[in-house]
Amino acid sequence: MMFGLFWLLVGLSIFALWVWALVDIIRSDFKDIGIKIVWFLLVFFIPLLGFILYVILGNSTKLPQETLNSNQKYNDLERVKQLYDSGALNEAEFEQEKEKIMSRN
Repeated sequence: MMFGLFWLLVGLSIFALWVWALVDIIRSDFKDIGIKIVWFLLVFFIPLLGFILYVILGNSTKLPQETLNSNQKYNDLERVKQLYDSGALNEAEFEQEKEKIMSRN
């Protein structure tokens, strides 16, 4: 009984890690879309080996966080500028929002 429960827990743990890896691949930005597809297919079709390789090598194929942060800042600035241009924000509010965006890490 305990032996079967142990293997059930091991199996559920492996399944949970497999799902985590697939979700992480889908949500992450990679240097190339082809790399993202290869990682997804590898983890999907070869679950345990694919997961282990992804944990070891996956971060080196993702875009650096600094790039993502600067892209996000640019997108946020563009959104705030559109709000200002549409009249939804006055000049003081626009400057305040711009300062908040620019001061983020």
